[in-house]
Amino acid sequence: MNDLDGGTATVRLVVSGLGAIGGSLLRLIADRDHGVDLRVVAAVDSSGAIVDDGGIDPARLAAHKAAGGRAVDLPGVTVAGTTVGDVLATGVRADLLVEAGPGDLETGGAGLAAVRVARAAGIPVVLAAKAPLVLAWDELTGPGPAVAYSACTGGALPTVTLLRATLTSARALRVEAALNGTSAYVLRLVEDGLDLATAVERAQRLGIAEPDPSWDLDGWDAACKLVLIANATLGARARLGDVDVRGVSGVTRDELLRARANGHRIVPLATAVPEADGWRLAVGPAELPDAHPLARMDPEEMGIVVHTDIAGRLAATTHEPDAIPSAAAVLRDILTLARAA
Repeated sequence: MNDLDGGTATVRLVVSGLGAIGGSLLRLIADRDHGVDLRVVAAVDSSGAIVDDGGIDPARLAAHKAAGGRAVDLPGVTVAGTTVGDVLATGVRADLLVEAGPGDLETGGAGLAAVRVARAAGIPVVLAAKAPLVLAWDELTGPGPAVAYSACTGGALPTVTLLRATLTSARALRVEAALNGTSAYVLRLVEDGLDLATAVERAQRLGIAEPDPSWDLDGWDAACKLVLIANATLGARARLGDVDVRGVSGVTRDELLRARANGHRIVPLATAVPEADGWRLAVGPAELPDAHPLARMDPEEMGIVVHTDIAGRLAATTHEPDAIPSAAAVLRDILTLARAA
């Protein structure tokens, strides 16, 4: 990452995954001066891979995708197979891989394969996709090129940074987090009187919920984030199967209103509690008093609270109405790695 163009360091990016986060990242790269020349030299989406050693205009590619276009139909680029491996086989110079493709919690899919081929080639990785880390934590955080993952643990919310700093001197007695905006938004709509199906449909129309919302509503997105936070900050070696996972689909309006009448709110909560032999990890709807920091959030916020033995209770939240804050976390990782090189 030390090439210089007119005195400015150049970081040559391969961006794999051009959905909400990948597309937002392209716009952020184009919109401002970062003090580093972030040059997109290759991109991969479900249609295939494109390469331009001189650089692909990120704003143009983002607009093309937002209009429903496929990467391989972007004029003026070279089509180079379908995978990150195919991209690197062209000989294009790449300094960093951004992996933001869809997750596959069975095998890791194309995302994990892309991370492995990049690291084998000596290329650091920034992840927005959680599945590779959840399935291969020890491998991807072990020796080899750096793997950064801020966006995988709560969007723009610096959960890992906060916990690592706090737990340098203190001991965690309990960690609580609300890390899935889709579940929170749907619960609020049900509380307001919509049935679950209509609430999900409205969330999908607004782009808050995916076409298949089960990943969020069944608790798996939050469970992945909890596993990564526990492994990164609590000394755990957790796997997804270690988490007691319950979704929010079974929560009724009567339950939500009863909680409100009692001065409480039902929140999709992820918790980590120390036990004699490790950590008890759980995800599911929980009733919290209105005074609790996570009960006071609006549905577009995510938050984390850590209760400690000597540092008291610390809380942080982030407002994320769209994918831009998560893309900003990816950008933060890119620039951190670039400036450390």
